Amino acid sequence: MRVLEMLWIAACVAMLMILLSRNSTNRKAGVIVGIAGGSLFAVQLLVEGYRWQMIPAYIVTALLFVLVLFRRRTVKKPLRYMIWGLSAVLLGVSVALSALLPVFHLPKPSGEFSVGTDTFHFVDADREETFTEQTSDKRELIVQVWYPAAESDQGAEKATVFPKDKRLFHTYMQAYSEYLGLPSAALDYWKYSRANAYGHADLRLAENPYPVVMLSHGMGVGRILHSSQAEHLASHGYIVFAIDHTYSTAATAFPDGRVTGFLTEQSQERLFEDSRAILKVWNEDISFVTNQLEKLQSGAIASKFKGALDLDNIGMMGHSFGGAAAFEAVYSNPRIKAGVNMDGTLFVTKDRDDMEKPFMFIESEDFMKVNEQQAKYRQTPATEAELQALGLTREQFDMILANRELELKLMDRLSQQGLGRTLYIEGAGHYNFTDLQLYSPLTRLTGMTGSMNGSRGAEIVNAYVLEFFNQHLRGMESKLLTGPSEEYPEVKYPDRAFLEG
Repeated sequence: MRVLEMLWIAACVAMLMILLSRNSTNRKAGVIVGIAGGSLFAVQLLVEGYRWQMIPAYIVTALLFVLVLFRRRTVKKPLRYMIWGLSAVLLGVSVALSALLPVFHLPKPSGEFSVGTDTFHFVDADREETFTEQTSDKRELIVQVWYPAAESDQGAEKATVFPKDKRLFHTYMQAYSEYLGLPSAALDYWKYSRANAYGHADLRLAENPYPVVMLSHGMGVGRILHSSQAEHLASHGYIVFAIDHTYSTAATAFPDGRVTGFLTEQSQERLFEDSRAILKVWNEDISFVTNQLEKLQSGAIASKFKGALDLDNIGMMGHSFGGAAAFEAVYSNPRIKAGVNMDGTLFVTKDRDDMEKPFMFIESEDFMKVNEQQAKYRQTPATEAELQALGLTREQFDMILANRELELKLMDRLSQQGLGRTLYIEGAGHYNFTDLQLYSPLTRLTGMTGSMNGSRGAEIVNAYVLEFFNQHLRGMESKLLTGPSEEYPEVKYPDRAFLEG
């Protein structure tokens, strides 16, 4: 709960205790506490703002205010007990809703630098848009950047997590509510959530240019769910460019007011064919943005980043489908030096044996469970009933098994050659690699995140991603990536026999 909400709830409890006592001498005190509670309520609404989780507490406040105004004698016992019971239940409901659906703020980055953020709108005039039917459409991208900010901008207002504009915010909530299967009104309180970055802040001047990390989101969400990861890297001296892959996001807002939604087709029947076609588009997005980085560095695109980007040290990271895109980008783009895949399946595994760049696979707990199931199926073929339950033909199932086997062998080879690491996090689910784990503890009940606390999940992922890029973009020796850590016992390393199948 927010500070004023807690004070106001405490005032409600105090009013209940005084107003409903049998001691008539408490009337004056009740009036005083009632006025104080009403004032706190008014201030809370003005400063922190309304949210629907507090509606039951609003009812209690109105009830108590009526008692303060119209009470002339001690409340009789039956009515007193009824008011006590109803108020206790309503206040309890508000407190519970506030705990389960809190006004979340992104965790403070651990680096020494404050963080700034800005956005770019890039148009690839040489590339047709493939997700729309209009032949004249060109591929457009919104790219958000986080960077070390000048100290003089620390007094500026911190950015909100979602767009501040009311119309845009409503559009985003509509998109994310459909993605989560919730009414859009249930997400209205997200407008209060704060990031740590300062919008449009000046870049912190440095003797040497900053290493760069590009970031790709998962299918159907967007860059917003990776804000805390970007802030964390920026606070440690990186400049992070997160790409919204247009028409593969829940929503992407453009400067002219347009908001695009999700138009990407990825069917179960043509999983690999569709996925590889989408990967091609995303890989072209990443290559195009890399070209724009060169223009930002040279000053061909006017910005605060002229001369500030270390283009000899570019990293790439992504989650889920964005993790697969990260692998393809690192493999195919000579300008990208190292990469991280956060819990993403690779859809292109053939002819990737010549991958010679550092790459880390950081997986959820299901990594081991799924691979153990697949190992079983390699020994005993799936039955028709099992295939029907999975919604797959035998040909599709065999293709998935073969692809996973090549993926594991690729992970093993990179580890054996000292080029990368494969690890998984006990208690982590698929969305523990995004900020969604910070939004509500209820995500654990849906299975979107694992059993671990969201803040702990963010801490672990941020620590390992930072350590990996420090090692391969800055040349810093890493102890954390050499094996199991007492500080992070949840992180496990599968043995070679497992990866070899």
